[in-house]
Amino acid sequence: MCRTPVSLFARLRAVVTILTATGPLWVTGLSAPRSVNAITSTAPPPAERPGIQELPRTSPLALETSGRAILEFGGRLLDPGGYPATVTGFERYLEDTGVEAVTADEMTRPNHPGIAAKLGYQEFLPPREWWTRGAALALLAQQIEERVSEPVRLRNWWRPADYNRHPGVGGAKGGDHPTAHAIDLDYSSVESRKRAERWLRDLDSRARWLELSLGLGAKSTHIGIGSPHGRREWHYAGWS
Repeated sequence: MCRTPVSLFARLRAVVTILTATGPLWVTGLSAPRSVNAITSTAPPPAERPGIQELPRTSPLALETSGRAILEFGGRLLDPGGYPATVTGFERYLEDTGVEAVTADEMTRPNHPGIAAKLGYQEFLPPREWWTRGAALALLAQQIEERVSEPVRLRNWWRPADYNRHPGVGGAKGGDHPTAHAIDLDYSSVESRKRAERWLRDLDSRARWLELSLGLGAKSTHIGIGSPHGRREWHYAGWS
């Protein structure tokens, strides 16, 4: 995750399509931050694309914790059912929701790719009905990155149950990851983690309904929203 223009070259995944007879030149597949004014997407906004539905604040999804969190963090509440059930579809969903600093590749990349491959996984893409959980967490991570003013690494969103219980992964039994309710963030310094932690504690005091679960380490933070196990906190070795 990085919102600076320097990261554009590391994260640019562009496919240039040239229409010679029926249309203009455009660039698709960009994951660069929308704050980079030199790149202007010509894709129509979500409300104008077939099958994409922006939901009202009175919709049932808006009353769920993940949907409410998306709105709380300044995102757009969209129906994931209007997107292809692929990583590319998830990428478009995140972008349309308002996620700029996190990519679908980051969200779905196994932290232990060798173990994942042995179990038959190339990426971890959960059912579309869980995508709102990912969008809420990505928007939260985006806000944290803005507040620590440096790149934050995201890992471990959804973990399939068989991967989570593998000894080489060490996932907690009954944890937040198998239900896509949490992410892990890594910081470049202890001070950055402390700044993020202070902001998270303030958020927790203002929005108890988020049911935040916080696992705090020296330079990492487990963050869950709306966990079935409720609001809680624990500490890893090195935290102070």
